Amino acid sequence: MHVIFGGAFNGKRAYVEQLVLEREAQWLDATEEFPALFPKTEVVIIFGVENVLEDKLNMLLEHFEKWDKKFEVIVIATEIGRGIVPMGASMRKLRDDVGRFYQQLFTRAERVTRIWYGISQTIKGR
Repeated sequence: MHVIFGGAFNGKRAYVEQLVLEREAQWLDATEEFPALFPKTEVVIIFGVENVLEDKLNMLLEHFEKWDKKFEVIVIATEIGRGIVPMGASMRKLRDDVGRFYQQLFTRAERVTRIWYGISQTIKGR
C-alpha cells in the first residue's frame, strides 16, 4: 500500500495521476460504500479517508489490506490540523480520530509520500 498525504489542494491528486499514467486505475471515494468484491483493475486509488466516521475507519483498513494482496493500493490522505488545536469539541475529536487512523495506516503502508505544494518527499519506503 502506498499512502500519499499532504494539505488540501497541495497537488496530491495530480501526483497520483502521474504515478498511474497509462495504467488501469479505479478511483474510490472512502465515504461511499466499497464493493464487496475485488475491483477489476491494476490500481485502486482511495480518497476522502479524512471524511470517514470513526466507526468505519477499521473497516477501511481491512479493505485496504485485503485489496493490497491483489493489486496496488494507493490511499490519498489529506492532512488536517498541522498541529493546530480546533476550538470546537467536535472538530478536535475529528482531528484526533483521523490522526490515530493515519498512525495505523502509515504503519501498515509499504510506502508513504508527502506532497507539499506539488513537491513530493518520500517518508517511508523506496
